[in-house]
Amino acid sequence: MVSKSAELESFNTNEVLVRYQQLNNSFEKKLTFHLGANAGFFSEFNNMVFAILYCLKNKIKFSLYSKGGNLAHIKGWQDYFLPFCEETKFFLHKRYNRRAYQMENAKIWPPVLLRSLTGNDYLTQDIWDSFRTREFESTSFTIPELGIFNSTLPNAAKTIVEMLWRYNEPAATYIKEYKESVVLPDNFISMHIRAGDKTKENEIYNVENYMQETVKSGLSKNIFVLTDDYRSIKELRNNYPSWNFLTLCQPSEQGYIHAEFLQLSKRDKYLRLLKLMASIDICASSEHFIGTYSSGPGNYLAMRMGEEKCTGIDYKKWLLW
Repeated sequence: MVSKSAELESFNTNEVLVRYQQLNNSFEKKLTFHLGANAGFFSEFNNMVFAILYCLKNKIKFSLYSKGGNLAHIKGWQDYFLPFCEETKFFLHKRYNRRAYQMENAKIWPPVLLRSLTGNDYLTQDIWDSFRTREFESTSFTIPELGIFNSTLPNAAKTIVEMLWRYNEPAATYIKEYKESVVLPDNFISMHIRAGDKTKENEIYNVENYMQETVKSGLSKNIFVLTDDYRSIKELRNNYPSWNFLTLCQPSEQGYIHAEFLQLSKRDKYLRLLKLMASIDICASSEHFIGTYSSGPGNYLAMRMGEEKCTGIDYKKWLLW
């Protein structure tokens, strides 16, 4: 008899995708999830992963709307990644299929009509508060079809992340060029330093907080830094001259402001997101990651890399954020 762990190891990403599609398409009830309804890329992506797991747990067919989302260049999801589920371009999803808090003061009948017109049992707002809870965070997941057995949320999410993170063209080519623009040593660690409008949302830590954990790790003195503010790079290099700091951040970048990002042309937004994905891939290939679990990138990387390869300077353990 094949053990559960051996069965899990035998699934490659393509097999997981095929198994997911078969399982997802077997469900009768249907949800269309709006990707790009409100927030930055990793908030949108991470919450989509949680929604997919919620749907698997509750036997709901997951489908996607992203064409009119704030991250779309031309197609939406497929501007960046290969398709994984049924997608719709129906325009009314943009206005009436959103995060629950965005629909608090909305009229009741437009979403009702949208469900009727599209054959959906659920829209994003109908399940949003159900997977944004500590109860869902502590849920154990068993999905044999995907090789998931008695898994925590971040461990189950790792399987979904690996299934989804498959670049489309020309995104893959651009990302490859970004990654090749920095010469990485064989051994390095990574960190994500928050700046920009995140200073208004959450406690921000100075570079010393990150470096304390870095020194404690006893790992490489080569560090790839994901940041949107080049001043952090200058501070690190000035304060820690014996360390080697690498980044894709440019000297002109002085903090990500989401409202300003939304004002960029679709082309500029597209290229910035591709550079972010390149930085994320580099972080994911590092020996260890140091960042904040309360940030989208940090939350994502802990799911992708595994908590054992990550250190949070804000929380000791991964949490749903």
